[in-house]
Amino acid sequence: MESFFDFLVRHWALSLAALVLIVLLIGNELSRRLQKFETIEPSDVARKAGREGVALIDVREPNEWKEGHIKGARHVPLGKLEGKLGELKGEAPKEVVIYCRSGNRSATAANLLVKNGFENVSHLGGGIIAWESQNYPVSKGK
Repeated sequence: MESFFDFLVRHWALSLAALVLIVLLIGNELSRRLQKFETIEPSDVARKAGREGVALIDVREPNEWKEGHIKGARHVPLGKLEGKLGELKGEAPKEVVIYCRSGNRSATAANLLVKNGFENVSHLGGGIIAWESQNYPVSKGK
């Protein structure tokens, strides 16, 4: 046991880095378990897209949307989503599926929806990159 503590003292920077990584890993796992929305695969989105009661929302920027989006999706950039919450609530979708380019912005958007009372919210893990990597089609332009 003394040699372990001796190692920690002699290699304090390495020990500190290891401790930070452990804390980050634990924090990441806890936040994943506490999230109130689901991360879904492209095949799940393909089954849900176009179904009645499912709002498919693309939260990317306009130039990204024009490059290609999932057919039937509604374009609401992340920066404008909060201002559209009332409108979206008025439509009363049974389920909301959100996507972006890689999954980061859509996770933020999903958290925003959940915090504002939306239930049955999910986001496309890996975003449209994952969608296209599995050869699902995209619509281009407006």
